[in-house]
Amino acid sequence: MVTVPARVRRAALAAAAGALVLAAALLPGEPGPAGHLAELTGAARTLWTAPLLALAAAFAAWWSPVALWPLLLVAAAAPLADPTGAAACALVASLVASRRLRRTATRLAFVLAATAWTAVPVALGLAADEAAAVGAALSGWLGAAALFVWTPFSSGLWAAARRDLLAQARERAERLERDQLDAAERARALERTRIAHDMHDVVAHRVSLMVLHAGALEVNTADPEAAEAAELIRATGVEALEQLREVLGVLRDPARDRAPGAAADLDRLVDESIRAGVPVTLRRRGSPEALPAHVAGTLWRAAREALTNVHKHAGAVPTVVDLDCSPERAVLRVRNAAPALEVRAIQGSGIGLVAIREAVALLEGAMAAGATPDGGFELRIALPLPIAASPGGPGDPP
Repeated sequence: MVTVPARVRRAALAAAAGALVLAAALLPGEPGPAGHLAELTGAARTLWTAPLLALAAAFAAWWSPVALWPLLLVAAAAPLADPTGAAACALVASLVASRRLRRTATRLAFVLAATAWTAVPVALGLAADEAAAVGAALSGWLGAAALFVWTPFSSGLWAAARRDLLAQARERAERLERDQLDAAERARALERTRIAHDMHDVVAHRVSLMVLHAGALEVNTADPEAAEAAELIRATGVEALEQLREVLGVLRDPARDRAPGAAADLDRLVDESIRAGVPVTLRRRGSPEALPAHVAGTLWRAAREALTNVHKHAGAVPTVVDLDCSPERAVLRVRNAAPALEVRAIQGSGIGLVAIREAVALLEGAMAAGATPDGGFELRIALPLPIAASPGGPGDPP
């Protein structure tokens, strides 16, 4: 879906409002009783009335996302300048007000006030011209109110309601799709974890015992051929343990070879949160580029879950993502401030942090999550970094 920048939307609204008012003000014809105020001020006989009214309407429309009162002021003063231009100003003001006003009482007050104000020039014109046809003037006023106030206001309300409904449906569909993908990924991860545990408990343990016995045989035997065979068995067992560690790493982390990195992908994750309106500060120490793929992927997913929870439960609050990489371990902290206003929390599945905790436990790390004294929230994850086994030693089982 293409998103139009706010500045472009404001410029388009201002240009459309100015063009509409200018075209309406230049329309030829007899305005009738509604043109009495313009005749009294003398603006109806001035060539600059239409361009100036159009410029005022364009500026007020440009300013309307910030404040609505300039547009209402232009619409209220327009009957003093030009009756047809005033009708166009009323149309623009009604359309914009339908999108800006949120309370029902305020919307009703605007419609009633705008309808009454369109009657004022007609009433003054009828009072000044006794020969004017009252019935035709009243019909013209009702038609103008329906065409320039009621219809655009109702159309704006309908468009806003439809836009909100489509946004909610789109968000619901995206959430359902994400939940389905997450559920399938969790099911696969659980099965892989079960297989990894079984291999760790059975295969790795047996191979480790084989390596230890082969090493003992190599040291204690007096037969050179037996010692050479024992050395070959021990070396082969050590190599098998290293390869088994890699297999277990893939089973524990399906995205081991394609896991997001802790450097560029973390920058992209922070940039996405900033574009969504959350002021996020990223701090890094050490060399995150050198992290193993499974550690980097777990840290990235933890940061993504933490920032997602900030979006859901805290809103646009200052947030700090801190990644500290030392030779022994990698520590990730995601801390957000307390929301200044009450935020309507988005209901989630509630298992995001549980999945992160399980992934951290598989890597023999530590995780802490909870409220901070200032009312915010902090997620802290510490993952140990693997240390290569000494050459010639069997090493510990994975």
